[in-house]
Amino acid sequence: MQNTFPIYRKLEGFNRFYKIESADLFIEISIRNGIPHSETIQAIQFPEKLRIQDMIAFNFNYVEMSEEEIANYFN
Repeated sequence: MQNTFPIYRKLEGFNRFYKIESADLFIEISIRNGIPHSETIQAIQFPEKLRIQDMIAFNFNYVEMSEEEIANYFN
């Protein structure tokens, strides 16, 4: 199955939001003390690539972001 990027996910129960740019690149926004912190992660090693696959497949506690959440963190 071909994915259309970007794909947006959040980690349910945590203040972490993800914009998946490709099968090996994503941006993570974490909220700490009410302040958003952004980190771009290039998946080089296999465990990092598996993490992206888990996000795309909704494994563990990854869920889709709402339009409002996407606008708040990635626009």
